Amino acid sequence: MSSHPAYYQPASSFCSLLPHDVILHVALELATIDILGPPRHLPPLFRVCRYLHDILKANRKALLARIYRRKFDTRAAVRRLGANTITNSALAFQLMKQSTALKRLREGDLDSSNLTADLWTAYIMFMENDGRNYVQLMEYARMDVLIDRFMELRLWANRETNLGWPVDSTPNSLVVWMLWFTMTPERLARLGERRGQYMDLLRPLALVPVMYYPFYAPDVRFELPDEEALPEAGEGVTPFGFFPAYRDPEMVVEEVLHYGRRVSLMPPLIGLGAKMVFVMLAEAVPYDPPSMLPIDRAHADPADGVRPTQADFVEWASVRGVRLYDPGSWDWLERLPAEQRRLENDVSWRKELRSISASWDNDWNRLTGCYDPRHDLPLKGVVYTFGSLSGMFAGRMQIPDLFIYRDVVQATSMPALTQFPLVAEQPVYVRFTEHHCIDPEMPVPPGSDPAGFGDDVQNAYFPQSFHYLRVGNTLRIDLPRTRTTARYETYVEGRPNSHNSATCRMCMFHQEEEEQQLRARIDAFRRASRGELDVDDDMAVDDDEDVRDRGFFPRTRSGSSNSADSNASYYFGDEHNRISTQQFRLEHDREAEALVNELMSDGLPDNYEDYIENECNGIQDIIITGEVLPHHGEAWHHYRFYGRVRKWDGLIVLVRVPTQLPPTLKTIFRGYLIGNKNFVGSWRSYHENPNAIPLEGPFALSRIDESSVAPTANPSPTPPSQPAALTMPISPTATYVLDSATPLCIIHILRGHSLDLQPRSALCIHLIVSCISILAAPHHPSTSILPRSDPTSPCTPTTTRARTRSDHAMGSGQPSSDKTSVHWNLQEASSVAPAVPDVRDARRSSSSEFECTLGARGLVRIYAGKLFDPETLQLLPQRVITVSQDSGLVLDVQPYSAQEADEIDFTDKEAVVDLRDATVLPGFVDAHVHLFLHPYAETSWEDQLTKESLVERTVRATVHARRTLMAGYTTVRDLGTEGAGDADIQLRKCLSGLKPLIPGPRYFCANRAIIASGSYGPKSNLHLHNDGVDGVTGAEFVDGEAECMRAVRKQVGAGADWIKARRLTALPNLPLDYRVRTRMADVATKVSGTAIQTFTDDELRVLVRTARQLGVKTAAHAATWRPELLPENGGVDTLEHGNDFGSDELLDSVKRSRIIWVPTLSVFYTNDATKAPGGLWDRTSSNFRRALARGVTNIACGGDTGPFPHGDNALEMQLMVRLGADWRHVLRWATLGGWRCVRSAAWEGDEGAARLAKVAELQEAPGLVGDNEVPFGVIRRGFAADIVATRGNLEHDFLGAVDKSSIVFVMKSAHIFKRDGKELL
Repeated sequence: MSSHPAYYQPASSFCSLLPHDVILHVALELATIDILGPPRHLPPLFRVCRYLHDILKANRKALLARIYRRKFDTRAAVRRLGANTITNSALAFQLMKQSTALKRLREGDLDSSNLTADLWTAYIMFMENDGRNYVQLMEYARMDVLIDRFMELRLWANRETNLGWPVDSTPNSLVVWMLWFTMTPERLARLGERRGQYMDLLRPLALVPVMYYPFYAPDVRFELPDEEALPEAGEGVTPFGFFPAYRDPEMVVEEVLHYGRRVSLMPPLIGLGAKMVFVMLAEAVPYDPPSMLPIDRAHADPADGVRPTQADFVEWASVRGVRLYDPGSWDWLERLPAEQRRLENDVSWRKELRSISASWDNDWNRLTGCYDPRHDLPLKGVVYTFGSLSGMFAGRMQIPDLFIYRDVVQATSMPALTQFPLVAEQPVYVRFTEHHCIDPEMPVPPGSDPAGFGDDVQNAYFPQSFHYLRVGNTLRIDLPRTRTTARYETYVEGRPNSHNSATCRMCMFHQEEEEQQLRARIDAFRRASRGELDVDDDMAVDDDEDVRDRGFFPRTRSGSSNSADSNASYYFGDEHNRISTQQFRLEHDREAEALVNELMSDGLPDNYEDYIENECNGIQDIIITGEVLPHHGEAWHHYRFYGRVRKWDGLIVLVRVPTQLPPTLKTIFRGYLIGNKNFVGSWRSYHENPNAIPLEGPFALSRIDESSVAPTANPSPTPPSQPAALTMPISPTATYVLDSATPLCIIHILRGHSLDLQPRSALCIHLIVSCISILAAPHHPSTSILPRSDPTSPCTPTTTRARTRSDHAMGSGQPSSDKTSVHWNLQEASSVAPAVPDVRDARRSSSSEFECTLGARGLVRIYAGKLFDPETLQLLPQRVITVSQDSGLVLDVQPYSAQEADEIDFTDKEAVVDLRDATVLPGFVDAHVHLFLHPYAETSWEDQLTKESLVERTVRATVHARRTLMAGYTTVRDLGTEGAGDADIQLRKCLSGLKPLIPGPRYFCANRAIIASGSYGPKSNLHLHNDGVDGVTGAEFVDGEAECMRAVRKQVGAGADWIKARRLTALPNLPLDYRVRTRMADVATKVSGTAIQTFTDDELRVLVRTARQLGVKTAAHAATWRPELLPENGGVDTLEHGNDFGSDELLDSVKRSRIIWVPTLSVFYTNDATKAPGGLWDRTSSNFRRALARGVTNIACGGDTGPFPHGDNALEMQLMVRLGADWRHVLRWATLGGWRCVRSAAWEGDEGAARLAKVAELQEAPGLVGDNEVPFGVIRRGFAADIVATRGNLEHDFLGAVDKSSIVFVMKSAHIFKRDGKELL
């Protein structure tokens, strides 16, 4: 007899013999034959026979769960709801719910009673997508089609009930967000005219934040939750409701059935989503760079100041502030390594997860836990992933026309689209750094608005007066008012922080909490066993009261519904036109309720709460700092950022302050990281009137690869000066004078409905006033658009000007040095700007109110009458330079006023240097010296090598070093000891460090020059085949590739900074022993002086290649230029002498090359006594003039000092100017150009450019990287404090101004060696 039970209908003989697991497997494969959509092939299997029907019904939940896992993504639900919640019942419920929703969405019925529920299902599927959900939504449900139809037909529906404004309803919000979810590059390119239509539809949502608030809670509050976070009914009402726009939690919280559970959440913010989509659509149209601009920075005129080039526009066009949604792939998990797969399959959220859905966990936690700022809602995960904002970000900010924007926000009803403001765009580039406060350190307390309104969002939640400094990887914030200090650790990817569970108060609290709860439960059970109390009731009460008494609420999620009888006073419009958004929110889904009753009856109870605990990392607070890289600042202005992350919802608030414009022109950015990759939100202008509704606009930034934005050649660490004033009509009725604060923007969103911008069309480029420049212009109406006291009255044109006490580093958010103490104070305006603003006056006015407290030991302030900037080639008036003697670096450069200088105590010689009557420059660099030689007029070269002992020559070298330093040369490159062996390596040690053993310049040495046998002296008259005399040689002789390689390796191993090779010999009128065939002089004078190539091409290549392999650069001694000497052809990095260029073609090649030419004019000049026509000097000077006329600028100053007196190094600069070179360029060649010449190979290429971009972080101090690795040559933050001053007049008497007799001040590495013309030794 068969063991199977009896059936109402006979079973087929075949089916009745099948094992249950085989039947279930067949059913699974049948249900997933078509992987898309519902399992439509499964129902027929139920009807085959009663046997199969009963088997399938008995295992229905397990079968449906397996089908769901094959068709949809589940990992996000496991992380967010808990592994114990995702049972077979839950998965079966979700399969039927999502399958039904997909079918209805595919039908595209916009009038369906289930539309809102289905849109919720689709939205959550996008947020849980790891590859499979996206395919179901796009390929089966065709969500893009439904979204397009909804946008065109429903987004503005019912707006007549809302004063003409689109309704902020749940369906509208979900559709706006899913417009981005469904956007692909191909779809974006196909939008055509629909793109303009969508932008028109989104314009009110994106541009009017008083109507469509883009934050989960008021941005003015930092410490949340707070029972007083929302105002009472009727308090602070504007025509649009409360301002800032508050959302009553009872009106926004909804419930959705998700995996059989009731999940309380709020709809995504329509204002935030609209801004992201609006920017995405705006940046979709490419455009040609304006042809009126220079091609690139090399072709730009520095006198133009801050101005973009065509290359800057090309770079900006390649940047997307909004990165599109990542759809993932179906089998993404299988392609991961085994260890990563294990992490992905784990139930816990962690930062290392790579799944797409993991990047949306923060957004999910905001939706489910950030709808009520008054109470501590059960956040089951983090709302901000630490480290997310660390790195390079780029995008754009959109700037509405101020006056039209004012009219729109004051309108009683929504104006026509033709009356909406034009929108301009400005690029935003910034490199962010995160700093974390790790328990038990105390975080910085929030600020307080001067008017008592919130926590001072305009100062990024910081106190009114504070200063901070950066020491290594620690950010220290000092609060003068409370005399307290907070310390934050700088976040570095991959490096753990200092969190210690033994000292972390949060860890100790949680441990104590667990112990107390355990003891309470044990005690309760003991008493219950004696019949003293009811276990369930009394335990719950005790636990609840115990926790609440300590200020901690249980992590239970209540199911508050959005009932229609709510007493909330949230409304749109005025009291007579209240619009309840309840009617537009979630309808009851009866089918889903029925599924719950059917499938979840034996599942978990409704009040079941699965705890998801995250490992404590000790982070209590996050501070963000940021800076604009120099080459981006040259195009779009220089800014720095500082701000904080609000822990309650992950709101990021940043203040952007211009570094070379008045700090009053600052901007506040507030937004969220969406999908952990798009930083989107609303920027607003700074305004002292807290009751004003300021100018606002959308912005969007996304992370980019920092190496892709590094400058390609000669990165500029110095921003150029500001451009002259321009006049540009902005409106039909007014003309505004725009000063250097005006950014270059592109008006690409046209007025009205039609936004038909053809790709790559010639766009009209306008200079328009952005928010920051509008605030400074005295003749513009005030931006106090909507005063709280009278919300209906129009603005009265007034003029305001913020008086701000700020420091350059603090105001910008750039950490100051380890010894700088700077205060940031905001005070109310008390003066009116002048009739015609001058950016220099504004800058001086702002800087005159700086309150710098330099109480820390080791800081020196230098007050310069003029400061030469080798990057911009300008003499900047009245600059105060702050340097640190501890680090040896420049900390800050600021303008100062005469009034400010009058208040300085210049008698304090330790802390202040008075150079107000002098011109301050970076220390000079001589790129070609020989400290172990003295003038040939005193002793011939051969006698110095053969008759002076090494001790004598070394002592002379120390004297030469001191004379060189006192002449204003703080760096030299010694290209050969000329018979003194390795003495330069030891001399370098004595000259290096913050407290060197002997005074002298920063010393780069090449040890022994490498030369071919027989081509160098001294030469013996007795032993003609021997190199040298009595073992003394002027260089190291090598022959063949193997010896070349060996010599380079030996010298690098000995400590050489450079390798010098003598490629060509025979420099006329120089010592005879420099030539190969000198012994022919008595019979063939012409032959003995002929220039001869000493190394073969292969030998030279081996020399250079070996040096580069070891990270060392090479210099070539050569009289005649040859193509193979250029680095592009495998040649050297610098060429010494080179007084014969040959053809014009070769000269042009040199001009384009990255080689640096050191012409050594001085040695030719001093060794040609006659200066006869056609002689050495005549040919050399003609060669130099020819190079200048041809545009060769890759030059460094180096005189071959030694054959003429040390200390007369300035002769090289003087000769260059005499021969027609612009004195400004000569100073650049002798300062910044000198560093670019002698610096190590570690500063070259992309890695060097990235390193240079981080100089302001003060990580290149001599004590950290060594004397010869620190950057110098320009007086900027993070560069070496190598500074000199002259009392001469550079403009009218350059030759006298650079002479050693005019150098009155010398500082190297922030230590003074010469002051008031006197040596300090």
